[in-house]
Amino acid sequence: MKRFIQHFIVIVILCCMASCNGGEVYYKFKPIPNHQWVRGQEIIFLLDSASISSNVNYNVSIEITHNIGYQYKNLFLLFDYTQDSTVVHDTVQCLLVDNHGRWIGNGNGATRQLSVPYKANFRIDTALHNKISIRHAMQRQNLKGIEKIGLKIY
Repeated sequence: MKRFIQHFIVIVILCCMASCNGGEVYYKFKPIPNHQWVRGQEIIFLLDSASISSNVNYNVSIEITHNIGYQYKNLFLLFDYTQDSTVVHDTVQCLLVDNHGRWIGNGNGATRQLSVPYKANFRIDTALHNKISIRHAMQRQNLKGIEKIGLKIY
C-alpha cells in the first residue's frame, strides 16, 4: 500500500508539471525598471533556436503586466524582427481597458496581466539570430505603470 501511495504521488506531480506547460516553446518576461518605460528603451527577446523548429508555424502573443496607475486605455507597441532575411517593423495597439472603463486581463488588487494575440502562423528561421525588439510608441516620454513585458510563442 505504501508503494502504491508513493507511485500515485509521483504520477500526480508529473501530471501537474505537464499541465503547467501550455505547449509554449518560448515564454519570457522582461521587467521594466521602476515601472517607467522610457521612450526608445528596447525590450529585447533572443529566441533560443534549440526549442524552436523551423518547419512549424507558431502563434505569438504579447504579455503585459501593468498596475492600475497606468493612465491610458491602450498601449501602442513597435516591433522589430527578422523574417525570411527581411527586417520587419510592425505596430500593435493593445487595449488595456474596455469601453466601460474596466481593466482587461487577469489580476486582483493593483496588478493586472493581459495576453494579447500578436501573430498566427508565424514561422521562425532557426538558421538566423532571432531577436524580437519591442518599444512603446506612446506620446509620453516616460510611461508609468508598465511593470513587465513578455513574449509567448506556442
